[in-house]
Amino acid sequence: MKTNKFFGLAAIACGVVLAMSSCTGVEDTPVVPDPQPQPQPEVVNATIGFEDAPLNADGIWCGDENGVPFENYGSPAYACSYQEDIATFPVSWTPAWSTWTGYGVSSRTETTYNAETMFTDQFNNVTGTAHSGKNFMVLYTFGEEITFDKPVTVKGFWYTNDAWTVDAILNGDGMSPGKFEAEDFLNLIIYPHRNGSLIGGARMEVPLAKDGDYVKTWQYCDLEGIEVFQNITSLVFNFEGSKKNDWGLTTPTYVCIDDIDIEYEK
Repeated sequence: MKTNKFFGLAAIACGVVLAMSSCTGVEDTPVVPDPQPQPQPEVVNATIGFEDAPLNADGIWCGDENGVPFENYGSPAYACSYQEDIATFPVSWTPAWSTWTGYGVSSRTETTYNAETMFTDQFNNVTGTAHSGKNFMVLYTFGEEITFDKPVTVKGFWYTNDAWTVDAILNGDGMSPGKFEAEDFLNLIIYPHRNGSLIGGARMEVPLAKDGDYVKTWQYCDLEGIEVFQNITSLVFNFEGSKKNDWGLTTPTYVCIDDIDIEYEK
């Protein structure tokens, strides 16, 4: 109603001006008020550091029996997730086999891998620390998606090698002959999705091992300004490498990630 009255008054004022102009010969321009500034959405910058994960006595979380039950090849399993800020990290846990896939969390400080302690050592990274805080994510995925409650820009994240992966690089994986040579490689592949669909053919390759060397420290994957990582709703990870057989890669497909930087409108 206030808007209608305003425009009505403006029309009356213009009529008066026109009448005066016809008498005086002076043309006046009506003053139009400046438009009211529109409120800008609040932008949130967040860093996901995994510090709130419910770790066990070994400094590990890879799901538990509080998740949604399902059957994994005849064995009871549980679909779980870790949530922080607006991000959700899924994990599938099968107690009978002590196996999991997805996005686990660790605070372990050991830096090596031993087959006799495989279950715990798969949660070790080569630096012995998180990038910041105490916890870091251990990624071992068969296509599970990191999802966001609303569209985000992923600005980057820190990553380093898992101890089991490095053991295979240095000593061989027991399925493909020998350790990594200069021509061997292992890459982490990142696929940005929007509303459940891959954005075009977008993919980002992050080298974990190449040219006879491998990642030994925390490295930053800088996605700032890369359009396909803006306004996304999920991320999917995969691996590509030179050591493989008829069933796929033989190098352990793990990577450790920390401090994921995201930006979104509140």
